[in-house]
Amino acid sequence: MTAASSKRQAEPWWTPRRVPVGHGLDVTLGTLRLRLGHGPDEWRIHAEPIAEEAVAKNARIRARRSLPAEFEERHVLNGTSGHLTLTPLLADRNVVIRPRQPVFLLSGQAVTLYLSTPIWLRIDVGEPATLLREIPVTRLSDTWFGPSTREGEICYAGRTHARHHPDEIPHRPHRAITPLHIHNKAATPLPLEKISLPVPMLALYGSEDGMLWTQRVTLTREDQSDLAAVRIDPNPPEPNRKLSLLSKPRQNPGRSGLVRAFSLLFGSA
Repeated sequence: MTAASSKRQAEPWWTPRRVPVGHGLDVTLGTLRLRLGHGPDEWRIHAEPIAEEAVAKNARIRARRSLPAEFEERHVLNGTSGHLTLTPLLADRNVVIRPRQPVFLLSGQAVTLYLSTPIWLRIDVGEPATLLREIPVTRLSDTWFGPSTREGEICYAGRTHARHHPDEIPHRPHRAITPLHIHNKAATPLPLEKISLPVPMLALYGSEDGMLWTQRVTLTREDQSDLAAVRIDPNPPEPNRKLSLLSKPRQNPGRSGLVRAFSLLFGSA
């Protein structure tokens, strides 16, 4: 292996690339297999799912000297620029996360959970960059989250191991990790049965080792009411890691301290 090829392999999967006319790119990321082709004045896309048990630990990107034989879409774009950028994005709705095992936060206790959610993939080509498409790496099912059918919102449903030690987090380049700090000031235990994570309000960062992180979210349950103070840290998470901003929040989080009904953050869906 040459030094140049070793350097290319060490680059994060979202590093911009060039795909000449007549060439293509094969991308395997999580449960998504994506084939891209740069034809004369057009780009071709073919996407297919991968079974969860067949997911690879690392992203795989391979250049090819031909166009994909099968494709679902053709996007017309004049010019010969082969500039291609694959940008990770967070989901466009809140993700309702269920821990795989019941978790209870006792009175007066605080904990930081590291929750992961599947990312979306934004495909930009050409110079200046033109959006081709956004594709979810994993298609999550829809769920309703709220205290009633009249109060709440449509979200995505997800699962998590709710790890609370950073060294337990597996390397998965197709999922973004959100540090969620929860402080239970109430006199009763807090069951963390379902957590609505506001990922559209979070910025997404990438580390040199290919892992994805969001801003830190802090939830504080007050003793005197059924309200939670929600705060999104404006700074990058994990100060000991070298992180680069990859995508800004899809939605404006508004002021840093939000107050929501606790039943919309934890409770029945």
